[in-house]
Amino acid sequence: MTKMSRRQICAAGLAAGLAAALLATPSFAQEKLIPLKVGYDGYSMTTAPINYALKKGIFKKYGIDLTLVYVDGGPTLTQAVIGGSVDIGQNGYTSATAAAVNGADIVFIGGISNKLPFQLVVKADIKTAADLKGKKIAISRYGSSTDTAATFAVEKMGLKRSDVAILQLGGEGTRTAAMLSGQIDASLEQYPRTAELEEQGYRVMIDVTPVAGDYPNTAYVSRRVYIDKNPELVKKFFMAVSEGIHAFKTNKLEAEKETADFLKLKVDNIMDKTYDRYTKDIFPDVPEASLPGIQIVLDELKAKTPIAGNFKPEQLVDMRALQQLKAEGFFEKLKK
Repeated sequence: MTKMSRRQICAAGLAAGLAAALLATPSFAQEKLIPLKVGYDGYSMTTAPINYALKKGIFKKYGIDLTLVYVDGGPTLTQAVIGGSVDIGQNGYTSATAAAVNGADIVFIGGISNKLPFQLVVKADIKTAADLKGKKIAISRYGSSTDTAATFAVEKMGLKRSDVAILQLGGEGTRTAAMLSGQIDASLEQYPRTAELEEQGYRVMIDVTPVAGDYPNTAYVSRRVYIDKNPELVKKFFMAVSEGIHAFKTNKLEAEKETADFLKLKVDNIMDKTYDRYTKDIFPDVPEASLPGIQIVLDELKAKTPIAGNFKPEQLVDMRALQQLKAEGFFEKLKK
């Protein structure tokens, strides 16, 4: 047998080391990442966990090449899901339910905010229902979660929607600009934007979250045809989302930094207050869609869309992926 040269020995060693490394690498790293487009309709705290999971590489860990796509307004995002422009939508319950009962191929597959996390923020001189009457209140879009929150807020004040002027102005950045320029008198906002406006002299007139009770805000939705075709991808999506939620809740300083970067804010007392509110009161450990919440939405829709009364919440959901993960003990493992 001929002796190996030093170069040959080194090359053989490198080859052996590379082979060992590949064998030790988790299988998802050997697979080509699967592209997945997820639409969302607001630069808000509701998107913070999925953004955190994306920034920390959690989706790649599960073999997903995630692209977050911003779509302005819940109803517009609903149409993007139905049309296939995005694979999954982080979408408002109200607009998605309305589309589903009218025959659209859209179904709830999970949930990230099963409460309405909005506040009616008003000018400092508006202190009573009489002061609010006739004033301009901004929402994102008619049929959106902010629109629903507006109804809860004005009715809590003993008013009707017709007693105020509800204007659809788009995202919270646009609404805030309109507030600061004096074009409107009030807006439906959520933390941290609510706290920012408070520091500038505005006040919270109604906190909609306790008023609305189990009325839900934001779900994950997709098309049945997409879920049936990609069951494993949907399952991996929820593995990544769930791990992202857990990591977000257990790494406060890191989560606040990533969220502040995403929302273009500072890590300060406002962010601290916002983080605590959402992790304690809003974000679930298991991102399931709210069946009681869907029932509330269906009951509300019946007045304008009688066919909504023919549906049960179970007909509008497909949570096979989450049910499988629960059966496999995935969520218990996250806690260890």
